[in-house]
Amino acid sequence: MEKIGWRTIAFYSSLCFFLSAAEYAVPKPVPFFRIGFANLPVMLSLSRMKKKETLILILMKIFFQAVVTGTLFSHVLVFSFAGSAASGLCMMASYFLLKGRISWIGVSMCGGLANNAAQLFCARLILFGEHTRLVAPALLCISFCSSLALGLFAQLFCSRSEWYRSLSLNTCPALPACKPERKKKSRMCKTGLAALSVLFLLLLLSHKPALIYAILLVLAAFVFKERGKLHPVPLLFLTAFVTFFSLLSPYGRILFSLGKFHVTLGALEAGLVKSGKLCAFVLFSRLLVSADMQLPGKAGAFFSLVTGYFSCLTQQRISMRCGMIVSSIDRCLCAVWQGCSVADSSQSENP
Repeated sequence: MEKIGWRTIAFYSSLCFFLSAAEYAVPKPVPFFRIGFANLPVMLSLSRMKKKETLILILMKIFFQAVVTGTLFSHVLVFSFAGSAASGLCMMASYFLLKGRISWIGVSMCGGLANNAAQLFCARLILFGEHTRLVAPALLCISFCSSLALGLFAQLFCSRSEWYRSLSLNTCPALPACKPERKKKSRMCKTGLAALSVLFLLLLLSHKPALIYAILLVLAAFVFKERGKLHPVPLLFLTAFVTFFSLLSPYGRILFSLGKFHVTLGALEAGLVKSGKLCAFVLFSRLLVSADMQLPGKAGAFFSLVTGYFSCLTQQRISMRCGMIVSSIDRCLCAVWQGCSVADSSQSENP
């Protein structure tokens, strides 16, 4: 039986997790719409991973999107599963059946079309019935534009990326075999791990800003106790950024107005919920990769790798200067792939 490259899957899964979090921060113009950031790792995996590894990655993408959006225990998971599964399988089919005759733009367009078709079918079957046709044109039009943009980006990135060129199906560079840098031994006990598990479950289920930020403060205390330091500025910036963009889609009671710009209660609460959850996921990841924090079993080792990479990705800085975005992203990926200490040297390729 072929050996599955779990560490490679973990790296791509962390990219899906990271991009799902970034996408979650962007307001949705129509229901069920996703820009599709998290499709990029799936697309890039088609030429660099085995087919069964890509299938596992698709499942990981569905799971992490549900975790980020808090829909893991709701009917919305059905829409996410249908759309992501259809998109992933359609991208795989188009890439392998038309290999050499289809560009990344074509692959992206096929995936976007399949995603929308599956979600509209579910919406018609479960929620809106015949009224689904009212939202379909807007959804398909916006999705066409976003799929085109993602395909163009993938085409540009693959042609310029040193990180992507360094990967191949059979000769992926080995991950660094080193232990995380530690100044002191972890003081996290089983009681602490149980508390974190409860907090994580509450975070997934809660949509109340007060409870989410209370959880965030507790996590910040855990991080400070575990690591001896806490950098609040990036978290404050993330909170302000996400909340501001949420206010651009006003709904609910108007709290106050600045000229023609209305600050509404619904948009403010939605922004605080999104930003609070994203900050909490960052702190969870930092806790999971802190000293001697290993979840039990093979699944625990795998998710520790994913959260380790996710934590490293959140600490990278990307230049948004025109003409430097692709090279900046490439440098970040190279740095995390080659130099991020996320795994113990005693771990094998299979966690």
